[in-house]
Amino acid sequence: MKNIIFILLICLLQTTFVNGQGNDPEKKLNAAIYEEEINGNLQEAIALYEEIVKNFPDDRPVVAEALYRNGLANEKLGNLKAMQYYENVINNYTDQPELVKLAQTRLNRMLKTEKPTDAQLASLRLEGPSIIKLYEKGTSIMKGTMLYNSSLSSDGTKMTGIAYSIGQNVAVYDLKTKKIQEITKYEWLSEPFGGTYFPAWSFDGKEIVYMFADYNENYELQVTNLEGKIRTLLKNEPNAGQIIPRQWSRDGSSILTFKQDSSGFYTIGLVSAKNGSFKPLHRTQWKAKFIEGDASLSPDGKFVVFSDGQADKLDLFIMDTQGGEPTLLSDHPTNELNPLWSPDGKHIVFIRKTFGGSLLYAIEMEEGKPVGQAFLLKEGMQNVNLINWAINGINYDVSLDINDVYTLALNPETGIPTEKPKPLDYTPTGFNFSPVWSHNGKYLAFISSRDRHEVVILPVDGGKEQHYTIPNSEEFWKFSASGLRWLPDNSGIGFSAVGSMGKCSVYRLDLISGTWKNWKLPVQGWTTMDWGPDKNSFVYAGWGNIIWDVNSETNGLHQLNTKTGESHNIYQPDPDTWYNFRALKFSPDYKKLTFIFQNKKLMVLDLETGESKTFGENYWSSSFSPNGKKLLAFGSFKNTKSTGIVVFSIDGKIIQQYDLGKDFTSGTRFFGVDWSSNGKQLVFSTRNMKFETYLMKNVLK
Repeated sequence: MKNIIFILLICLLQTTFVNGQGNDPEKKLNAAIYEEEINGNLQEAIALYEEIVKNFPDDRPVVAEALYRNGLANEKLGNLKAMQYYENVINNYTDQPELVKLAQTRLNRMLKTEKPTDAQLASLRLEGPSIIKLYEKGTSIMKGTMLYNSSLSSDGTKMTGIAYSIGQNVAVYDLKTKKIQEITKYEWLSEPFGGTYFPAWSFDGKEIVYMFADYNENYELQVTNLEGKIRTLLKNEPNAGQIIPRQWSRDGSSILTFKQDSSGFYTIGLVSAKNGSFKPLHRTQWKAKFIEGDASLSPDGKFVVFSDGQADKLDLFIMDTQGGEPTLLSDHPTNELNPLWSPDGKHIVFIRKTFGGSLLYAIEMEEGKPVGQAFLLKEGMQNVNLINWAINGINYDVSLDINDVYTLALNPETGIPTEKPKPLDYTPTGFNFSPVWSHNGKYLAFISSRDRHEVVILPVDGGKEQHYTIPNSEEFWKFSASGLRWLPDNSGIGFSAVGSMGKCSVYRLDLISGTWKNWKLPVQGWTTMDWGPDKNSFVYAGWGNIIWDVNSETNGLHQLNTKTGESHNIYQPDPDTWYNFRALKFSPDYKKLTFIFQNKKLMVLDLETGESKTFGENYWSSSFSPNGKKLLAFGSFKNTKSTGIVVFSIDGKIIQQYDLGKDFTSGTRFFGVDWSSNGKQLVFSTRNMKFETYLMKNVLK
């Protein structure tokens, strides 16, 4: 579970807007949506939407969406002009039926009020469900709680989630007293080694079921009462994956659960709350690392609604808990997911993702069958994960995860910035990370994860960008696909990633043929790597401590020959000390290797002598200067709370510091720094995550 623990150690940054959209209408539209939804700058978004309509009249899909979204933005501001934009879409863009339908729905709602005043129109956005914020987790995972699946008790008085003070534990948050009580007592690096995930309440509020995972990727379903008395219900088979509880039955007899097999696929089934037996219902087509909110049990326990299909085409299905084949509930060209059954059993709500945004839909049900067509309940459900439906409303999480790439001009002699950091001129923004310069300085590469995982390569001279889809990328957690590195001769590029079963592989793209290769590594969970000193070898890291086998041949740093498959150890830390590795990177002459050790120590290993040196603590990313005489790192300054760039001489002395805090908002985290071959620029990625929990009341009034 080292890759999951790593989530606790990486966070978070500011939202950004990328300029330089040029004459690309889709880029313009993305920029406008970014201003509206992420930055909340409605006036700026309106201006951009109007520019699109004026400058790109022949691009009908883009113009129709710009008109519709302009209506939304104006409606949010309480402007009657919103109706004009909706009417324009309805009357003039019948070739865009999905947008016409959305515009008609909005217009109908506005016309319910006869001759609405500006004040009445301003209140339109409050019609329908009312929203209450239950909990704001903030931007720091280590300081926050309730990160995963913050389930609301059926009576609506408490939430359960995960807290991180002494370990990774099930906790209860009292909505009245605002106090948190940790229920389980697992401690970091203390037996039993492991942590808890995906907690869910029993209907009577007396017990909580959750997944327990040890650090060797073994999973089991556990139940605790509120006094912390734990019982194990079910252990997954060796070499199988996660076992994720979703929902208790009302009578408390069974738990709707996702059980992963050794191939990575999940089966939906019912686990007996008494003896832990598993009754399989349906083997799904998905095998993602984290699964939340994709199945729901009817109140009478007779039916299960679930989302299934390929990653880009998820549909809703219903099946009888006594067995039989699933029947299609809703088929839509885009994804439909997160179904929830209403407490009275009369409706199912779900999220429908369209190119116009994420929408909350409902469909009436009778005896496990739909009555009529699905109807729209609420728009603006982007980044929402529906958790459960308590007696007083729907509990859902909103998560914002913004990842962008910046460049920073430097004085090549001193390593000190000469300008402010600049966002990379590339759209879409918010989904890009792990940037790295080619060794010859001609290209900049990074990973993008908006619609699919891909490597993007940008020519520095402004030539045509190249996109390479990463094979099987739906099987790994996206931020494990880090440490993008070029081959020494620039003929290829690659990275390491953790798969859906916790297994680690190295992927390499040959830029001449456009083909991918991969090598499975004999290491547990997370790793890091770099290519070199020749194109037929790479260095990778294995973790070691009192938890894993300290005598394992995979612990420490190893160099693997891709032609022969042979691997040999090049660095072995003290086997009695807990350790891990981050951010491996060679010096330009491949005689030294820098890395982050034990999550915070900046170290350099001399590959000729075998000697290692610690440069300092509280660092998380580093890069050698082009001549190899300096080492630049991101870290925290001593005796201050500032974060920024520290430049070391090769003997470990600090020679320069630059505070990045004045250029970015509080909470910004910086990753993947790389120094260009001419010494004049840095490139790095930033990340900002925000987690909030809400209650949606009066859903079907």
